[in-house]
This record gives sequence, structure tokens and C-alpha cells, in this order.
Amino acid sequence: MAIENFFDHTCNIFHLRSEGKSPGFGLPAAPEFKYDADPDLAGVACHFHVKGFSPSFKEQSPHTDMDGSEKLSLPAGTDVRINDKIVDLTTSVEYTAGVPRNIRDHHIAVQLHRTTAQRAL
Repeated sequence: MAIENFFDHTCNIFHLRSEGKSPGFGLPAAPEFKYDADPDLAGVACHFHVKGFSPSFKEQSPHTDMDGSEKLSLPAGTDVRINDKIVDLTTSVEYTAGVPRNIRDHHIAVQLHRTTAQRAL
């Protein structure tokens, strides 16, 4: 079985951008981190693992928030970085990427974190 057959999902990858604007008076710029509206990598073949998914729930007003983590596998050579926003195109759920691990130049494994508002870890 080829590894390409393993990647049965698709996702969009947004790289975290650092922008800063000086308030003037010779003060340095304070960094602001954000994601662009358009993905840096669109329609990337991937595989979201569901085994061992154990979310935590927090009762908030007006709704309950779900936090959790799961694993993502990507083809070798995919430009994925820590704190990238990953969007599952099937469910539209957003995740924040952990440290990408190159598995023997075969594929890339990334731990994903699901939070209410996607933010840098």
C-alpha cells in the first residue's frame, strides 16, 4: 500500500504572520501575530487520526467550549510550522499545530491542539 493512499483527508494550512507597527516617539514595534485570510497551502492531502481523542469541555456562557488534541499526518516535504493554523476541510474545525516531526523522510507527524480561539501556543 502506497503512502499516498493513506492521506484520505484534505486541509488548509495558514502560517502565523508577525506584524508590528511602532507607536512612534522612537519606540520599537510591538509584535502582533495573525493569520492571513487566504491559506498559504490549500487542499493539502493529509490524515487526521481519531484514535485516542480525548477532549475536555469547559462550561462557558453562552456555550460550552471544547479543547482537545489529535494527530495529523502529512506528506514529506509539506511546509508546516509550529503555531500554523490547520483547517480540516471536511468539518471546518480549526487546530493549532505543535512541533512537526519528520518521520524518516516518509511523512510528517504533527500534534494538533483544538482551542476555542486559535492562538499561538
